Amino acid sequence: MTLYNPEIEKAITAILEKKAKTVCIQLPDGMKPYAAEIEEKITRETKARVLIWLGSNFGACDIPLGLPQLGVDLFIAWGHNPFHKKREGW
Repeated sequence: MTLYNPEIEKAITAILEKKAKTVCIQLPDGMKPYAAEIEEKITRETKARVLIWLGSNFGACDIPLGLPQLGVDLFIAWGHNPFHKKREGW
């Protein structure tokens, strides 16, 4: 995974802090080849069940539907810029 810095440790920390048992991860197309590697590391270090969303990933508004019905405790989306509060003058 030399082309990307997926910051898996941040995801692991969030999973452990939230005590999530089932996690859904969403990856941009360029990172999907690394999905198994990411899933294995997360599972090994957290014991959480990891679901990999293989659908589209076109932006922060593209959140999969039905996650609560799947028992997902935490959704992690890679490849999105964080939202920031609008500052005066912007």
